[in-house]
Amino acid sequence: MVNDKSILFPKEYSVELLQIAIGDLKSAEVLFKSMESGRLENILYMAQQSVEKSIKAMLIHFQIKFPLVHDIGILIALLPVDQYPPGGFELTSLNPYASVRRYEEGRIPLETDEIHAALRAAQLVVAWASQKINI
Repeated sequence: MVNDKSILFPKEYSVELLQIAIGDLKSAEVLFKSMESGRLENILYMAQQSVEKSIKAMLIHFQIKFPLVHDIGILIALLPVDQYPPGGFELTSLNPYASVRRYEEGRIPLETDEIHAALRAAQLVVAWASQKINI
């Protein structure tokens, strides 16, 4: 069920949320470096979380209300078109890692290239938001 209630957060929260996104990205990078232990899906979950939180930080920065959802496409669509993140709606390919893929144990094999591409996308989005929010 999607929460239809949109929330407007205080503008200053954008910095804090972006710092959390940066931490999520760093966690994903550390997990990637030690891929022999743990679940590979966790790397992609943390990459997805960094993208989601970066976009939410941008929405807060622009003082745009948004619903509490994990769907990156819904969040991107709320941004002004000229403020879309790098990768745009292609970032929605990360959505399953915030939901169904978190609860499956390796049913769909993950390739190193796929993980690396997700990390690169997350790095670009975090850098984009950091530049816009100026942290």
